[in-house]
Amino acid sequence: MTDKKFPLKKSLTGFEVELFTIDKIKKECAGNMIEIASYPNEMLPDTMGHLLDELEYLASIAEKEGILLCPLGTYPGKFNPFMRDDKRYKVQEYIFGKNRFKIAGRCAGFHCHYTLPRGIFDYELRILKMLVRSKIKDSFVNSYNLLIAADPALACFMQSSPFYQGRYIGKDSRVIMYRGGEALSSPNGLYANMEEFGGLPHYKLTVLDIIDIITTRYEKWKSYIKSLGLNIQVLPLYGSILNTAWGPIRVSQHGTIEQRGMDMNHPIYIAGIGAIIKSILKKIQEEFYAVVPSEIGIKEPFKVEGDVIYIPPFPYVRNELQRLSAYNGLESDIVHNYCRRFLKMSQSIMPRSSYALIRVFHNMLNKKKTVSDEILDYARKWGWKMKETLSSRLAADISINHSQRLLDEITSTRRLIKSLI
Repeated sequence: MTDKKFPLKKSLTGFEVELFTIDKIKKECAGNMIEIASYPNEMLPDTMGHLLDELEYLASIAEKEGILLCPLGTYPGKFNPFMRDDKRYKVQEYIFGKNRFKIAGRCAGFHCHYTLPRGIFDYELRILKMLVRSKIKDSFVNSYNLLIAADPALACFMQSSPFYQGRYIGKDSRVIMYRGGEALSSPNGLYANMEEFGGLPHYKLTVLDIIDIITTRYEKWKSYIKSLGLNIQVLPLYGSILNTAWGPIRVSQHGTIEQRGMDMNHPIYIAGIGAIIKSILKKIQEEFYAVVPSEIGIKEPFKVEGDVIYIPPFPYVRNELQRLSAYNGLESDIVHNYCRRFLKMSQSIMPRSSYALIRVFHNMLNKKKTVSDEILDYARKWGWKMKETLSSRLAADISINHSQRLLDEITSTRRLIKSLI
């Protein structure tokens, strides 16, 4: 009985993307952000196809209004974001402070969801529940820890935000400013003083440990609300105890494990990363691979031995890899090797039909250039120098260039997706 498998019958993958709106006439960020969620589906081409349809439809409407959609992690130039005044956002504004909370309005991300292992989520109460079957519980913990270990690689592959408010901070300025904190040398970041809500979470040993941190975090959020003299009745606005977390990896109220630590980027990168995350989590949850933190994971990250995947110890991921990825990207030999080994492991467990989706990352590693590097090359070409503030005109040119490129890539990515069906 202990060797019996309990595979998922229907695991779904879903995407959420955030885009800046650019005023085509004034050539500046309109100060707004729009979010699109794709309909979750068992087959990745269907999930991606739905997202492309939504993007194309939205882009056509925006075009009529003289608006472009910018698929980058940050708008390169300075702008003052328009912040929504829903009650739950107002609560966050009170807690983080008005100016600090505006960081959230200047950062756009890509979120990838994958269904939790069968039976571990209560869809009525929208909470995790304990199971007797240890393999199911273990597959959840292994999925959770793998995504944490993979975060520096995923964030590097998807980085598209070298500038924040016109300043070059690092190859992934969005990660630096959004997460904040000591490990990223970012004391002014959004979650710098509240890393439990937005920083990279620690590995966990058991489901109970994950439940405990979710509960502890919720109680702390409640205490912040009380300390500010706000009405505790605002808590139900969050919909679930799970919704008081905004870090790179979380369990969502939709019964998914969500990787939300990546920059927004062009469709081909979204499709490729989606295929990687789906393949890895499917392998872990259906074939019960063990994910083991070890010194082996430092020397040979993502080494697969039998049904074991080795990952580095958490302090190394948080303090070394996360920082190097955010500031140096593929210029760092350590990050380049980490991304290379992660991609190699991913490809080894993917169906051959998906190889075409990750070709873009092989090319990226060969050239040692992410979208952030492309943006920096473009800025240098037009006169920008390190330590200078990016001019408003050049920031607009970069954004418009990528907004127009988005339209072409919707078509080319759809063609690629259809070739896989």
